[in-house]
Amino acid sequence: MSVVRPRLAAVIACCVLAACDRAPPEVVATAPVPMEYMGVGTFNSADAAAGTVNISHAPVPAAGWPAMTMDFKLAEPELAAGLDAGDRVDIHFTIQAGMEATITHLAPIE
Repeated sequence: MSVVRPRLAAVIACCVLAACDRAPPEVVATAPVPMEYMGVGTFNSADAAAGTVNISHAPVPAAGWPAMTMDFKLAEPELAAGLDAGDRVDIHFTIQAGMEATITHLAPIE
């Protein structure tokens, strides 16, 4: 038993010393996932060149927004395809800063 303890101590010491030569694991920072908000509104118009739509939306309490009419960027231009002025729509969007928002889902409510 007296031989085992010194050998075990030597093995543990070697493992600890070997670990000291290793670099710490690399930490990779990831961007936070933007929060997605949902609402309903009325589709007013689209500006294909600018990649935006104008929507009069109901209040969005989760975003702290009252009902208003505003322009939204489109995540994908085809989201507005087939919509006509006056269509009631379901919207999902992210907020980049202040009132700058991008629609990620836009669909007519039937």
